[in-house]
Amino acid sequence: MLSVKDVSYSYEDSQRKALDGVSLDVADGEFVCIVGHNGSGKSTLAKMLNALLLPTSGTVSVNGLETHDEDSVLAIRQQVGMVFQNPDNQIVTTVVREDVAFGPENLGVPTEEMAERVDRALRAVGMERYASSAPHMLSGGQKQRVAIAGMLAMEPSILVLDEATAMLDPIGRRDVLGIVRRLHDESGITVVMITQYMEEAIGADRVVVMNDGKIAMTGAPAEIFRRGDELREIGLDVPLAVELREELAKKGVCDCGDALTLEDMADKLCPLFLKN
Repeated sequence: MLSVKDVSYSYEDSQRKALDGVSLDVADGEFVCIVGHNGSGKSTLAKMLNALLLPTSGTVSVNGLETHDEDSVLAIRQQVGMVFQNPDNQIVTTVVREDVAFGPENLGVPTEEMAERVDRALRAVGMERYASSAPHMLSGGQKQRVAIAGMLAMEPSILVLDEATAMLDPIGRRDVLGIVRRLHDESGITVVMITQYMEEAIGADRVVVMNDGKIAMTGAPAEIFRRGDELREIGLDVPLAVELREELAKKGVCDCGDALTLEDMADKLCPLFLKN
């Protein structure tokens, strides 16, 4: 379990707190999506989760290990895999297989077991056919898959994605998000996804909205997206389907309830057209 207790943090070149009294627990096997505008504190919070940053005050713990304890940092980073915005920053070798093996090798994993881990990780992200390829020849989405595979090969219990889809085109975002959701559903890995794309929050168990270094609201996706006006006030959009259902409700055309996707909207609207 991840536990953030009353955490504050200030960067040296800023008088404003990047995080201000944040408390958040993430249960084992949960899929949590953290959203917020640029500067809201969401990426700073992500870096707290595996001790890349340490709180100015408050505590962060991972399965009982506290990040401020230097003796626990290695164990924490083995349990919390991080995938960042730019996959090029995580690729360190010239062959995909070697790159995925880099983490386990540095953990001292035996050669035979390491090979099995690499194969499993590449299969999990659909990149086994590119095992002998040069990473720089891959697309952005494929590179991000390799980065995820590198984390999976270390067998973390928690996967943190810090704006991991931000540099990808819509197809790449869809593919990477699909992989992450499938990994969560099939293996039960805990996922914390940091994103600016509100559509990516729809399939999460819980959404955490950050604003000015604080948690502005938290709840299930349906609950959060009922508060569209509040989200817009802090500079966030709502998914297209939510915007559509709001407009239809205002015009008295249809009450589409908590529809979150265009497919949900179609299910609500089709019976109306069939009646006519």
